[in-house]
Amino acid sequence: MNGYGDVAIVGYGMARFSRGECSDHSLYELAVTSTAEMLNELDIRRDGIDALIVSTTDGRAYTASILADMLGIRARVVQRVESMCSSGASALMTAYTYIASGLCDTALVIGFDAYDSGMLLGWDVARGDARHPAHWAAMYAKRHMQEFGTRREQLAMVAVKNRSNALGNEKAYFHNSRVISVDDVINSRPVVEPLRLYDCSIACNGAASLLLASADRAKGICREPVWIKGIGSSSVGASISNIDLARMDATIDAARQAYRMSGVEPRMVDTAQVHDSFTILEVMAYEDLGFVRKGEGGYAAEGKVSIPAINTDGGVLGRGHSSGATGVAQVVEIARQLMHRAGSRQVRDCSIGLVHNMAAAGTHAGVIILSNQQ
Repeated sequence: MNGYGDVAIVGYGMARFSRGECSDHSLYELAVTSTAEMLNELDIRRDGIDALIVSTTDGRAYTASILADMLGIRARVVQRVESMCSSGASALMTAYTYIASGLCDTALVIGFDAYDSGMLLGWDVARGDARHPAHWAAMYAKRHMQEFGTRREQLAMVAVKNRSNALGNEKAYFHNSRVISVDDVINSRPVVEPLRLYDCSIACNGAASLLLASADRAKGICREPVWIKGIGSSSVGASISNIDLARMDATIDAARQAYRMSGVEPRMVDTAQVHDSFTILEVMAYEDLGFVRKGEGGYAAEGKVSIPAINTDGGVLGRGHSSGATGVAQVVEIARQLMHRAGSRQVRDCSIGLVHNMAAAGTHAGVIILSNQQ
């Protein structure tokens, strides 16, 4: 086994994000679809995978072991990780620690969910009847508008950009959709004031996968590994009563940890996947990840302030939202960019990427910094 050391992403896969009823068997098949092609292309035997970490909010029991059996993997560590919409980042961090500690040399991460899993927040009595995520997103939007003068048109520009980016991503829910305009967003059906339908992501069936390896194994598996340079995770509790609506404190704290561990500064990031399940969350992420000053997120959405290339595959708004798969899919897109492989919009001279994955009104967040340089 390796000692403490570098960890790389050496492969990735994804199934198409879609909508429709998913049985037990078809949901597992979706997860396997995201993984099987990747494993067949890589120079690794299935009995050479030391750990399988599954990210899902699905209520079915024993999911990790079932997937291991379906894939023909006899890993020593088979584990399920769940933290609502930030489950994917949490699963990757779990896999990272197994390898960095020397307990494993390789780890497969699979994120998957059905569209009706893990979305409502009935356990939080502080929310009253406002149990859908759109309610707390609307509260963030109202506060940002009041405090910083953010305009509805600026929020709409986020939706327009991400839906446009999704057109180039064949795995995205909105891949075969149409170009939308700011007026289309503003005139779409009201959901919770001030948010409209196109300000909100759509819940989907989805699956994505990643293979991680130690430095000793990575270069023998992949010619262009992507290195995990920094990770950060933060929780401010489980209730909306713990959050400041002017900022996402868990995001700020997780980003601070990841920047410190990696030695990367926000200005060095070339491309980022930010958690845009609602347009306001992308605007706030610009600020809370340090790309712009507080209150400038709306201007960044307009293109008046320089920021990294954001959500090049369509993000959550364009790809669709599958709770257990979202964070893994975000890492897949950054890995694709850093490996300079064909796909959705390509960022030129891209060497450093960031992933921001969060859950439950921003009460939990994970930030991961990746580079194609060891």
